[in-house]
Amino acid sequence: MQGKQALVLLVDDVTEIVEELLTFMELHGIPAVGVSDLDEAMAALEGNPAIRVLACDVRLGRESGLMIVSRIRDHAVLCQRPFNYLFITGDPLLQDPSLQMPDHMVLTKPVQPQILIDVLRDMLGELENSAQQGDV
Repeated sequence: MQGKQALVLLVDDVTEIVEELLTFMELHGIPAVGVSDLDEAMAALEGNPAIRVLACDVRLGRESGLMIVSRIRDHAVLCQRPFNYLFITGDPLLQDPSLQMPDHMVLTKPVQPQILIDVLRDMLGELENSAQQGDV
């Protein structure tokens, strides 16, 4: 979205999915940027300080999208920022007790685009309400 800072980071290794969902988000007034892997995701987060929600596919080629959490936690600056996490998967997502996960949402593929938009709006609203209450 031109002229608006991105609030959502979309991470998916399928370029066509990223482009389609970014277009859909733009049509619904949700400013977002999209990337295809975790390295690009970290760079996008560093370059876009307004991002508050990460929507990440769990399977990113050879990477696990869940690893974005530990990469943010280990980053000197990004670990200080509040994020809401949305993971998208085609498989049942089993909780790994060794992975310390923050609160997060999971959508199962195929994701209906309108449901994605509704969830993103809810997540953006949650962070906005927390910031207004001084929780963030």
